Amino acid sequence: MLIGGAITLLLLLLTVGTIALVLLAGPGGREGRGNTAAPQNFEEEYVSGEGPDRIAVLPVAGQISSAQGSSVGSQTATPQTLRDQLTQAAEDDRVRAVIVEVNSPGGGVVASQQMHKSILDFRDETGKPVIVSMSETAASGGYYLATAADRIVANETTLTGSLGVIFSYLNLTEAAEEYGVEQEVIKSGPYKDIGSPTREPTEEELEILQNLVNESYDQFVGVIVEGRNLPEDEVRGIADGRVYSGLQAESLGLVDDLGDLDRAAEIAGNLAGAGRTTVVRYEREPGFAELLRNRLEPSEPQALEALEGVGVNLTPELQYLYRP
Repeated sequence: MLIGGAITLLLLLLTVGTIALVLLAGPGGREGRGNTAAPQNFEEEYVSGEGPDRIAVLPVAGQISSAQGSSVGSQTATPQTLRDQLTQAAEDDRVRAVIVEVNSPGGGVVASQQMHKSILDFRDETGKPVIVSMSETAASGGYYLATAADRIVANETTLTGSLGVIFSYLNLTEAAEEYGVEQEVIKSGPYKDIGSPTREPTEEELEILQNLVNESYDQFVGVIVEGRNLPEDEVRGIADGRVYSGLQAESLGLVDDLGDLDRAAEIAGNLAGAGRTTVVRYEREPGFAELLRNRLEPSEPQALEALEGVGVNLTPELQYLYRP
């Protein structure tokens, strides 16, 4: 009986493990591991109104990244989630217009560009108007994606702007020298370890990195010029990295109207030529597979979480990010 019970327990553990692996590798797997995942479905949370036509509010909240945050409760805005939201809005004939509700300091350059393109594609393919409603913060990459909209609405005290690019990495040279730490590097080319934290950068390396930053900056300026119909020299004059209030941004031509979500819904309905509308917000509750994955995946060391919390990224990347 003891052996039989042990075998039964082993089979049970193997079954549970197999189910977990299937769930983790299936359509509910983490974003950023390929484009084979099925689109997410979002619940409609009632916001206001009682008309037959819908205005869909798509939240873009948290730092913009290509993949979801690994810690439970972390808030990350990803290109895949926005694409899935826009797909659902495109396929719903009741949805006459979309409001992208931005509350983000920005994030990765690539992810921000992907979200910007998704909004442009949605407008071109559906003809449905897109309004951006800025919440507390819509800075840097959060503003980058907003330039793809038909209209931008901000609150007077919204923190926006921070138009520019940042690339940073740790320089631990002095600490390494003080504690006698030396990193041995075997590399295939002189710039293979560019950005190493254990040595001072050379002038040539700084020039290479600055050129990358300048290239992404030019792209940022370009989307503002095109999306906001502003002269390039004027854009470059205000795109120096500083932040603006919503009131200041309106005076600079960076936003169209001042107001909250209700004002954005009013504008959206007018642009769509809709009558009475119901405003709904697309929300998604984490599924069983996602909750299970968060339980099973090892959490980041507390030291790494602390560094990320103060804006230190151990894997340097170009970012459209407001970081005080």
